[in-house]
Amino acid sequence: MILPRQELKKMISGAHPVILSRGDAVTEDQIQPASVDCRFGNKVYRMATAMTPRSGETVRMLIQKYAQEEYELSEGTVLKPGECYLIPLQESLQLPLEFHAVFSPKSSTGRMDVFVRVISDGNPQYDAVPAGYTGELWLEVAPLTFPVGIAPGLSLTQMRIRSVSQPIALSGDALRLAHTEFGLVYENNGTPIREARIKNDSLYLHADLSSRARVGFRARKGVTKPVDLFRKHHYDVNDFWDPIERPENGELILAPGEFYLLASKERVRIPAPYAGEVVTYDISSGEFRTHYAGFFDNGFGGTQGTNAVLEVRAHDVPFRLCDDQPICRMIFEETMGVPEKMYGADLGSHYTGAGPLLSKHFKKIDW
Repeated sequence: MILPRQELKKMISGAHPVILSRGDAVTEDQIQPASVDCRFGNKVYRMATAMTPRSGETVRMLIQKYAQEEYELSEGTVLKPGECYLIPLQESLQLPLEFHAVFSPKSSTGRMDVFVRVISDGNPQYDAVPAGYTGELWLEVAPLTFPVGIAPGLSLTQMRIRSVSQPIALSGDALRLAHTEFGLVYENNGTPIREARIKNDSLYLHADLSSRARVGFRARKGVTKPVDLFRKHHYDVNDFWDPIERPENGELILAPGEFYLLASKERVRIPAPYAGEVVTYDISSGEFRTHYAGFFDNGFGGTQGTNAVLEVRAHDVPFRLCDDQPICRMIFEETMGVPEKMYGADLGSHYTGAGPLLSKHFKKIDW
């Protein structure tokens, strides 16, 4: 089970803190229904390579060996595509043996094609910190398409705390019951889908290449103007993105090296007792990677669902994507109680609309 907002608050300010800060105190604004936004510290290390520590090896040891450049992080510091950076997070952990932590990029991070992963001392796994861990957290950052400007205190990743003693995902039967009771997926007109496509203990989502005139966006290549990730509704869409019009034949050829934003055919709803997560890469769906940003908190989609926006990259060869083709799968987990606040306007969430929305850094456009 995943800790909800009120339990996360206890982990931060209770008698025995688990989530600590090496900088400014953790604020209420960072605490989402089932996750905590983690913030940059004030250093940047440009690394020769991406890596994870071996057992007994600290991240600082890796920095001593592989850092090519070190500088202070200030507002407007630019990270370039093709480079790998390490940035200390202000948050650190002092996990008891009953809990472990998992991480995922925030929605706005994935939609900017910025690849981020958390690493920790002596841990060869990305985005997963084992039970009992005490120590620092670091974010590996690799912009893949656009140069990006960052700032101290900026959040590009989020953390969930999970019990080690509870099953991770709802079973297929439990998912079907949840869909019957609450409704997990809806048609675009808000009508519940009678038979959700559930298998392998997962809810499968499908590509939408037909429901609207503009079905997605393709990132422009060769853009040299940085996108400051600390700005909202600031940049003109056409300077960075090309719209993808609805294909007449219902097919889209994904080109290797290109980055796409597409929407799911289904409108997804995460009921109050649950949190969702899109599996990063499912080889059975095709030769492409979908969704860098995987966490969907309790309350996502309101009462009639919201289209999931999916970040898509083909692998080494062109790939034909068809309308209504399975594109990714979502697992659901129970939280230890219903969060005191749900995803949405109360927490300032940006992604509550429909269709393939761009990240919050761009000016809104008319559909």
